[in-house]
Amino acid sequence: VDPRMSRHDIREYLTKIYDLPVRDVRTEVQMGDIIWNSKLDYQYRKAMWKDEDKKFAYVFMSKGFTFSFPKMFEALEEDIELVKAMKQQEELKDKLNERFANRNRRVGNFLGS
Repeated sequence: VDPRMSRHDIREYLTKIYDLPVRDVRTEVQMGDIIWNSKLDYQYRKAMWKDEDKKFAYVFMSKGFTFSFPKMFEALEEDIELVKAMKQQEELKDKLNERFANRNRRVGNFLGS
């Protein structure tokens, strides 16, 4: 969730765009991890780095509601055929290069030749 969104923004977003029956929204901000210059010296330690805080939203729906994800990006038949053609091309390339894979490799005596 975007940290700038309030619980009211989240409720409006879900009801207006996805038409979901939102009953309640609760938000929680978790503090990011802090990296200290000394782990054990609690008296004189200083914070060197702090990760960004994360905001979580817990959304409660009406009783008996089941959610199914909308199909936003359906695969087109052209894309599927293109992927198949690319796989076939890779397989053919491997088969054609099998003859030439070990052509320049020397086999025999390593020290005495």
